[in-house]
Amino acid sequence: MAKRWITVAAAATLVPALLTACGSNGNNSANEGGSANNGNANSTEPVEITILQYAPEMTDAINKLAADYKKEHPNVTITATIHQDDYPTLLKSRINSGDIPDIFMTGAYNENKTYQDYVYDLKDEPFMKNIVDTALPGVTLDGKVLGFPLVLQAHSFVYNKKLFADAGITEMPKTFAELEDAAKKLQAKGVIPFANGYKEWWVLEQTFTQVLASMGGDYAKTFDELNAGDKKLFDIPAASNVFKLIDLTTKYGNPKPLETDLNSQVALFAEGKAAMMHQGTWVEDAVRKLNPNIDMGFMAGPVGDDGSQAGLMVDSNIVWRVNKDSENLKEVMKFLEWMTTSEAGKSFIPVGTKQISTVKEAPFPDAQLSKETQTFLESGVTYPWVKGYWPDGFEQKAGEILQKYIVGGASIDDVKAELNKTYATLAEAAE
Repeated sequence: MAKRWITVAAAATLVPALLTACGSNGNNSANEGGSANNGNANSTEPVEITILQYAPEMTDAINKLAADYKKEHPNVTITATIHQDDYPTLLKSRINSGDIPDIFMTGAYNENKTYQDYVYDLKDEPFMKNIVDTALPGVTLDGKVLGFPLVLQAHSFVYNKKLFADAGITEMPKTFAELEDAAKKLQAKGVIPFANGYKEWWVLEQTFTQVLASMGGDYAKTFDELNAGDKKLFDIPAASNVFKLIDLTTKYGNPKPLETDLNSQVALFAEGKAAMMHQGTWVEDAVRKLNPNIDMGFMAGPVGDDGSQAGLMVDSNIVWRVNKDSENLKEVMKFLEWMTTSEAGKSFIPVGTKQISTVKEAPFPDAQLSKETQTFLESGVTYPWVKGYWPDGFEQKAGEILQKYIVGGASIDDVKAELNKTYATLAEAAE
């Protein structure tokens, strides 16, 4: 297939089986006669494996991972560049210029189509048998496995249990009205109800994802209709709830939310100045570095006026993809095999980032949010990260358009029209 120019412009629901599922694959062949990781295992030639990714919360864990790997493979240096702001544009710019790292991070699902011409098929690599089966749909396209799923993540309102108890909140709010009532009680105690990091476009995009996921039903069918232009985004009633939720969080939130980034949002929460933040399992490590003894949990996130729909988004949506033309392909395969078989590799996600790994036999993280995620998977309401069905580029555009709404420069109708138009334009471009 000829390479496509990537435009810089403009899911199956996971179930408890993700934690225990088993699977098997055959042997892949990156070249005739064997898999990509059957290179010279005793090579001492210096090798640098380059990784480009977002997820700055993984910085310390990746540095440790690189150091642990070098102890066992002294000739290999792993260099990770972590870039959060405007990451999709940077990645696509590097791909278009031919400066493709050995490994790069993206989302799952529809991003398989975006990057399919540039990534190596891991389907038959032996180490993929060490990945739980239920993490594979998000990286599978046309029978190919186009990525290495890294982590099971959950997202909803993270809340401070002590601040809730001090405010007399004995039942978790499950509707917008109940959420506002809780916010008033917290505010009366001199606590900021919501820490809002809306300087980060992706925070708003994830807020939109959660309310949109509550539509339920056959997600793939719905998004096929949207992507074909048979319906508009805001023909889905649940989509409009994003405005109610944003209005609620900003009314009872910290000053200047559009000047508040992730670090500031986490600090407000960790220091006990704010009682809630719309975030995910990835923040726990950062919170505990500031406040090791905080008692926090996940709230079943309200998504409207029906309390039975309150739940968590849970999915494996962070992927490492391997540059199929990498000069270090064999070494990359050896590294990924090590990731799934060594104690240090298997500890990267659960110990290093306090999140749930997709690797079988990896330890379970000693983390409150991950433990509560497991409880929700077993007995609560969960939704997939439906942003995986969106056309390429819409995640960032959705967040940026919702930022304009918070500024106050556009009405709800104007924002709906812009989101509808942007979605349709990007969906058509993806065809």
